[in-house]
Amino acid sequence: MLLARVRTYGLVVAAVTVWAAAADAAAQISPAELEAIRLSKRAVAVRILEPITVDGLLDETAWQLATPASEFYQQQPVEFEQAVHRTEVRFLYDDRTLYIGAMLFDDEPSRLVTNDLKREFGIRYSDGFGVLLDTFHDRQNSYAFITNPGGAVRDTMAWDNGRKVDANWNGVWTVRTRVLSNGWSVEYAIPFSTLRFTASADQEWGLNVVRVVRRDNEISTWAPVPRQFSHYRVGYAGTLTGITSVQSGRNLQVKPFATGRAGRGVVDTTAGNADGGLDVKWGFTSSLVLDGSYRTDFSQVEADEQQINLTRFSLFFPEKREFFLENQAAFQIGVEGGEFDDPRRDLVPLFSRRIGLSADGRPIPVVGGLRVTGRAGDQGVGVMTMQTEAFEGRPSENFTAMHVTHNVGGSGAIGASYFGREASGGNSFNRVAGVDFRLSPRRNVELDAFAMRSATAEKPGDWAGKAGVRVDAERHRARLGFVHVGDQFRHDLGFIQRTGVGTMFGTYAYQIRPAGANPTVREYSIGAATEATGTSVYDRLLTRIGSVRYGMTFADGAEINGALNTTFERLEVPFTIGNLKVPSADYEYQDGSVEYISDRSATVSGSVKIGAGEFWTGNQRTYSGGLRFRLNAHLAASTTLSRSDIRLPNGSLVADLAGFRVDWSFSPRMFLNAFVQYNGATDSWVSNVRYNFIHRPLSDIYVVWNETRLPGLQRRALLLKYTHMMAF
Repeated sequence: MLLARVRTYGLVVAAVTVWAAAADAAAQISPAELEAIRLSKRAVAVRILEPITVDGLLDETAWQLATPASEFYQQQPVEFEQAVHRTEVRFLYDDRTLYIGAMLFDDEPSRLVTNDLKREFGIRYSDGFGVLLDTFHDRQNSYAFITNPGGAVRDTMAWDNGRKVDANWNGVWTVRTRVLSNGWSVEYAIPFSTLRFTASADQEWGLNVVRVVRRDNEISTWAPVPRQFSHYRVGYAGTLTGITSVQSGRNLQVKPFATGRAGRGVVDTTAGNADGGLDVKWGFTSSLVLDGSYRTDFSQVEADEQQINLTRFSLFFPEKREFFLENQAAFQIGVEGGEFDDPRRDLVPLFSRRIGLSADGRPIPVVGGLRVTGRAGDQGVGVMTMQTEAFEGRPSENFTAMHVTHNVGGSGAIGASYFGREASGGNSFNRVAGVDFRLSPRRNVELDAFAMRSATAEKPGDWAGKAGVRVDAERHRARLGFVHVGDQFRHDLGFIQRTGVGTMFGTYAYQIRPAGANPTVREYSIGAATEATGTSVYDRLLTRIGSVRYGMTFADGAEINGALNTTFERLEVPFTIGNLKVPSADYEYQDGSVEYISDRSATVSGSVKIGAGEFWTGNQRTYSGGLRFRLNAHLAASTTLSRSDIRLPNGSLVADLAGFRVDWSFSPRMFLNAFVQYNGATDSWVSNVRYNFIHRPLSDIYVVWNETRLPGLQRRALLLKYTHMMAF
């Protein structure tokens, strides 16, 4: 019965997937035409003798020596049409620095949108300008340097032709902007020591440039990129030539830091201490980087967003610590999701929060660690080892993660991985080894799979794995996947939602786009999703979920989304939601939701979501929403509220969450953020106030106030951290 049902789901979604791939042939520009345009996109960098003064004004005569890269193509709203707003980008360089100057013409500069000045701002919610450099010209990997009219900084690295994006990579570079009467201008200074490239005398790099005009929600790129992909798809990039006889330098950064802490704990006693440590980054080859950390400290990290668990599974809290966030894509195995999709959490091969954090989120002291990431020819390398101290009866532990890949034919890769936890004394360990592969037979089709085997002290090992196919066509988006987790599979460095299960899942969405630049609605989306989970031996069904979805995206970026869901659950072990017990039985129930998200670049923006329907043996109503007010580019305040009202035959439960945030950006280098949360399930208040001053590139001063209030418990801590990066 179960196998027949899963097979039916798989055949339906597989058929849709094949149809979606075939339907992509109706694109506005054929693949051959798109490739011809890409080959014609060539920019030339000009060598200069005197450095440029980076002030945002293109007033040096040297800028006139470079022929501008222009003629941009729209991604939005009308794919592959010429951009409405003209952009000119020029490239200069000397022995040490690449200079990029851009003039972004605009007839109404007073209407430019600068949503915020924080680092890693959201480019789609502001006017924006970005440059992507594929320095190895392999059409796979790139650096991106992005800004907005206020001069905010966003820098990223991307792998696998934009499928993996690391927004937590931070480079040393300088940007300044100016708003003028006819638009706005940008100047970049990117030291060659920030980049990795070959030792060849003549450099030829992949290049693309992206511009966002937010009031029109126009996104354009210099080399055209189909709208279903992000601008990180450097396989569509043009070429930058003219750079000769430059070197990337010794690529050594040393960042010592000092910390101080004073706090009050549970028993109303005060404690204070001072400490220090060291972070080192060394590019020991043109494409491999060694990161080292001694007495690793994460005191500046923002507090986790509170969640209320209304399921019987563990909650997933995202990683926020810089050391683990940077270059995390090197350890990513399998396709976690599309470029604009939320990833599934059934089986995450590396969940770095297992290192240096207790089960309840308290920090465990980290002695230090090493990490090597990058490429060596056709091989991708990710190796990390971290050592923690003993903590509350838990012995000191070593954590190791390795993932090595080998490119195959330019459109695929095979890999091997290892993840291990070793406790001091050798009496406790968990080891997981695996293999994986990825293949892209067409630009809009991707297949991936991995398999893992676990070994744990005094316990039997078991298997787990995942496989999937993904299609991102012009109007069709489809996913089909399968996850298996054995009963005895254990992964102490991963995240697993359920053990002893096999899950088949699939989604499909069809986008309907009105012709031309529709002044009201830009896109309609109609879709469906299905999921079936059975036991690991596939003898009975445990969970089945089906849904139909509808969405509208408006010209200003606002959205309306709706969904109807049906759920079957075979609950073999009772569980509790708060104080409500759900007994073992078979359940089938339906629910629905509707959501509105306003234009997130507006002065006042917000969202609201309402859900209602059956829930186990009773009913549930959910309400959530948020409101953000932006006074100007420097100051914004926001609040979020959510409530779940559950009514079961044996009682009721109301769970509330509330959050309030103030973000004050004094400049692109000085910030004050305050975040206060209330969790009704635990009657707790969590406050986090953080001041950050970037006193020089990649060098920070942090002052952080943390406070947690629970019934009968109160914790307070004042934290200071000073870092000073030195480059050699």
